Amino acid sequence: MGPPSASRPLLRLHGHHRAVAFVLVASLMFAASNVAWRFGDGSTVAVVALRAGLGTLVAWLIVRRRSPQAWWWALRCRSGRTAAAVSAATMLAAATMFRTLDGPLAGLALACTPAVALLVRDRVGPRATWAALGSSAAAIVGLVAAAFGTTTATRVTPLAVAAAVAFVALEVWSMRTSQRAVQEGVDPSSLVMATMVLAAVALTPVAAVQRTTLEPSVLAASAAAALVVAVLGTMGRVLRTAALPAAGVPAVAASAQVTALGTAAGGVLVLGDSLTWFGVTTAIVAAALGALAVLAATSWRLATGRSGPASLAGAGAE
Repeated sequence: MGPPSASRPLLRLHGHHRAVAFVLVASLMFAASNVAWRFGDGSTVAVVALRAGLGTLVAWLIVRRRSPQAWWWALRCRSGRTAAAVSAATMLAAATMFRTLDGPLAGLALACTPAVALLVRDRVGPRATWAALGSSAAAIVGLVAAAFGTTTATRVTPLAVAAAVAFVALEVWSMRTSQRAVQEGVDPSSLVMATMVLAAVALTPVAAVQRTTLEPSVLAASAAAALVVAVLGTMGRVLRTAALPAAGVPAVAASAQVTALGTAAGGVLVLGDSLTWFGVTTAIVAAALGALAVLAATSWRLATGRSGPASLAGAGAE
């Protein structure tokens, strides 16, 4: 493997408090990114390629400032290559989710992520497990009630279902592979930059051959949204990746309910979406249980020694 990961701390907190802060801050950054995905128009592949290119620059700035590893060190080991490839595929799946699928279907897929993550053999303790399950249950109840309560018929196509299932599977797999790579000594910042480079290299040729007739104003909106996603999404991915060994995959997946609440709030405030009181209540309950899962899991893993010496590798854990 490469040189030891002993970079500057991103936040001056200690033990599991740093991991909790990383996960929750990252969740809010992802929420803002999800709202930004809905702006602009054009090919999803082209937008993801642009987002990956801008994200490469953001990740490079982070790596240059605080990482002892060059980004290509992440690709010199099998775990790093796997994590970068799966994370790049997850980016494309997430973009498809939030740009092309109806809100309830995308939300349902996001709500199911913690429950699916519990299938991964990464123990987080009984309290965190039940909190993660409860967060999924609360979110699913709210989304199903919203779907049945709407007066607008929602058409669910096989392609939409396939995209939702693929997103959930890739999201959980991405967390697990990234966790293993960090535990093996790959710096989180370098891993995220490697992910952005792979995505940009793979998607840019495809995007280049797709002709577009969009107006300059529409292209500008897409570019602005991609910039927001690149900055916040990349920084959020670095924080989440650094926290995975200390928090555990199921707990980090449960934090998706915080992302979902933030995404819904952003949709209401920025895009004028509507929410019922029941929907708001279930979203708050799900987010609270998701945050509780993160707190309980990090405390339990620290107490049992399951977080390991590589916890928050690249984040200056003490």
